Amino acid sequence: MNLFLPRAYTAAIAVVLASGCATPAAQPSTEMTSRFDAADVAWSRERGTATVEGSASITPAGGGRQTCAGGEAQLVPASAHAAEMMRIVFGNDVRGFVPLASARYPTNMSPEFGKTVRRIGCDAEGRFRFDNVPAGRWYVFSNVVYRGPGDGAPQGGALMRGIDVAEGSRVNVQLAP
Repeated sequence: MNLFLPRAYTAAIAVVLASGCATPAAQPSTEMTSRFDAADVAWSRERGTATVEGSASITPAGGGRQTCAGGEAQLVPASAHAAEMMRIVFGNDVRGFVPLASARYPTNMSPEFGKTVRRIGCDAEGRFRFDNVPAGRWYVFSNVVYRGPGDGAPQGGALMRGIDVAEGSRVNVQLAP
């Protein structure tokens, strides 16, 4: 189950990835090696007093800012499992952008992991806000997907940033490449 892409785009990405290589290059593994342990992120289920807000956007080469409007933002509690997943997708677990055409997602993510992710819709301007967030390390994640010119193929990508949240704080996160 892919937690981070709308189902309609998952198939499109698979086709792009499968057809884009005449001679496959060696790719790092997309298999998770760490086991998910719900106890590692039990703290994230608590009601906190912090707010995490921000926006997600991409400005394509041709101009015209694109946002996560109509999509969602996700708040992922940090753990060894989540950090490994971010390294597979983004190449690191600090901050990243990956275009749809080159996205790699773990093929064996734990279904239990998805139950720990907080989700909220992005508004018409591509803004999001999570309330009652407990203190801890989190990853903020969003996809910005839009139709390209010509054939209208999906374009855009995934954005991520690791953040530290203190109790009672207001953290503003701008996701952009």
